[in-house]
This record gives sequence, structure tokens and C-alpha cells, in this order.
Amino acid sequence: MDKLEPLAVSAAEKPVLYVKPIAVRPNIAAQMLDISRPKVYELAARDDFHGVFKFGGCTLFSVEGLEEWVRKQCAAGGTNGQ
Repeated sequence: MDKLEPLAVSAAEKPVLYVKPIAVRPNIAAQMLDISRPKVYELAARDDFHGVFKFGGCTLFSVEGLEEWVRKQCAAGGTNGQ
């Protein structure tokens, strides 16, 4: 899933539900962080980032892992970047 998409519901149902993805592809992870795709691969290689995994031939980034890494960067005053 490259973006939030409506959950399929019957035409009789009015509400449209959005499901937050638990993992995203590198291009979406890069968009979420407002960085380039090569930079998101640099993040994946860092020792302090634990939110990337392979599924088949696909690299996926845990949304929770991205959020946690950003929280840690903010708590450290943004001094842990390379």
C-alpha cells in the first residue's frame, strides 16, 4: 500500500474508514520523513534504526519504527544524524 486508501465497504454504508499502514515501501518512508529515497536506505543501514525488513524481494519500513526513530532524534536534540 503506497498511501492511505479507503477500506472497502458496501455502497449502503456511509462511513469511509482509513487504515494506517503498519509498513511502507521506501518511497513512502522517504516521503514521510521528507528525505530522498537514497537517504532512507542510509537510514535502513544505521545501527540505531530497527524498523526495516525484507518480505520477498521487497524492502519495507515499519511505520512504528520510523516514528520511534524520529522521537529518539527529537529527544537527542537532532544530534544523532549522520
